[in-house]
Amino acid sequence: MFLNNRKVPKELLYWNALDLRSNLSSDERYILRTLQKGYEGECLYDKIFDEIGHENIYILRDIYLPAGKAAAQYDSIIISGNRVVVNEIKNISGDYRFENNNWYKNGRELSDNAFAQLSRAKGRLKKLRNECRLNFEVEGNLIFPNDDLRLATENQYVLKEAVLRNHMRKYFRQFKDERLNDNAMNIAEIIQGNAVENPYFNELADIYKIRRGLYCGQCKTFDLYKGRFQMRCNRCGSVESNETHLLRAMGDFEILFSGVPMTRSALLYFIDFQISRTAVYKVLKKHCDITGQGRNTAYKLKYAEVAEVIAKIRETQRYKDRITQI
Repeated sequence: MFLNNRKVPKELLYWNALDLRSNLSSDERYILRTLQKGYEGECLYDKIFDEIGHENIYILRDIYLPAGKAAAQYDSIIISGNRVVVNEIKNISGDYRFENNNWYKNGRELSDNAFAQLSRAKGRLKKLRNECRLNFEVEGNLIFPNDDLRLATENQYVLKEAVLRNHMRKYFRQFKDERLNDNAMNIAEIIQGNAVENPYFNELADIYKIRRGLYCGQCKTFDLYKGRFQMRCNRCGSVESNETHLLRAMGDFEILFSGVPMTRSALLYFIDFQISRTAVYKVLKKHCDITGQGRNTAYKLKYAEVAEVIAKIRETQRYKDRITQI
């Protein structure tokens, strides 16, 4: 069973938000596409695992564990009674070859060796096991969910650890024979207890170089007609409440300016004063934790997933959102 939700990575949220409000460079667009592709592969992994079933194992997804002064990210950790299996998910496509401990794409040697990365990830879990005096075996596999991948190698170790798309269901079925016990729960609790926040996310946008204002949640255009309590998109016709727009903007503010206090004045500037100061204050009080006083009062969203909150408030809001399908 999944013990935690797989959230959209902060890096992807950042680049998605920045893409809406600025013209990304070619290098920045490459980063965005890579992050999008990686997350799509992880979601496909979850979907197929769900279809096969995983009620007799524990699964932790997208967590970071300390590794010296740094941290290691794990796409998926599968826990049973006496073993822990690391799954690193690589949603890559094209022609790849592994030869003489080197990783090649279309004949060009790559600097990142996915199999060496998996070996390091297993090593860090073994270190945690020994430090906590736990009892379990550590295994690992590279999962390739893209059916457009062609992997060539004669290395038996690589063949054993690589799971291609057409073998994923068979691979997941092997866990049907596992059994949960107190040891598995203890292992899961200790791994979760050692998890840390992503230490590598430190991007910060320049508020004076991005487009300010509110945009349609459906078609992403900034072309909105302002009513008293709602806004209508002039492109697709969707209608969304001021509360919906503000929640989305607050989520964007926190991801674009991580670590910068979100004051009422800063949020008003960010949304280009499209909603009144009083209305903004009401939404901030309703959905945020508050620190400081007076001009130093800062607000922080109570939620990690803004999209989930928007979906929830749509069930009870007085001024209903009406989304046009495009």
